[in-house]
Amino acid sequence: MTIANQPESAPLITRRAGRLGLPPLDNYFAEAWHYRVFAYHWSRADLKSRNFETLLGRVWLVLNPFLYGLIYFVFIGIIGGGGLGSTTQLAFIVGNLYIWSFFSGTISTGAGSIQGGAGGILAQSAIPRIILPFASTLTSAQLFFRSMLAYVPLHIVANRGFHIEMLWIPVLVVLTGLFGFGLALLMAVLNMYFRDVSRLLPHMLRLWLYLSPAIWVYTTVGGDTTLDTLARLNPAYSMMTAWTIALGGPLAETPDITSQIMITATWAVAVLIIGFMIFVSREDDFVVRN
Repeated sequence: MTIANQPESAPLITRRAGRLGLPPLDNYFAEAWHYRVFAYHWSRADLKSRNFETLLGRVWLVLNPFLYGLIYFVFIGIIGGGGLGSTTQLAFIVGNLYIWSFFSGTISTGAGSIQGGAGGILAQSAIPRIILPFASTLTSAQLFFRSMLAYVPLHIVANRGFHIEMLWIPVLVVLTGLFGFGLALLMAVLNMYFRDVSRLLPHMLRLWLYLSPAIWVYTTVGGDTTLDTLARLNPAYSMMTAWTIALGGPLAETPDITSQIMITATWAVAVLIIGFMIFVSREDDFVVRN
């Protein structure tokens, strides 16, 4: 006996992989989009679990990069002989460290989002696992926007000025997030096969920070020597150079910010595509290896 006006069942979304190990991408994107609200609330829960919704948590969110910036400022002022009286130098370092915290936080939290804890349980469910590193990216973005509000007074006190290059900031935020998200997908896969990746990653990111123009000015490697060329091949060089110009304005003989953004976009899109394809093609292995 049939029941009248019975609602049609939802279309079945298949996850059967093709020759490259990838499911039908149109179905996969549709299924991932269906869980977008879940990703948002998962991110909110992550913030609460890390006490960033409390008063002290919010204060520490602002103070942590600032204290690191102060340490680097003192270190560079003493070693470099530039003195400790430049608030512009302090604002430059602190502003770049806030941005680097967004980038590195996206990578490190996304890399560990699949393994262990509640994320490990969800990785064994039927939801698209890419939702978990995406939620971690949302968490890092929320933390970044809150911390940058605290940077504004320092920017004004340091007299870094307001200029046309600041209009590129929304574009740079998106590109930085995409770049970090793509790397997070790659690191999440590596972390499933080699569990020590999550322990090595903070040290690797710190070394990458020292090799990037975050605590030192990009004009330091403006020559044509082999070391200067290698420094500019660093994927984060153009990203941090563009951020420095966007926040502080162009320096003398500075590269064009548009060209630096185009290079950053190339890296971000390439890493995102590669990271997505590797992550999705290996996604079914997560249940076995987690």
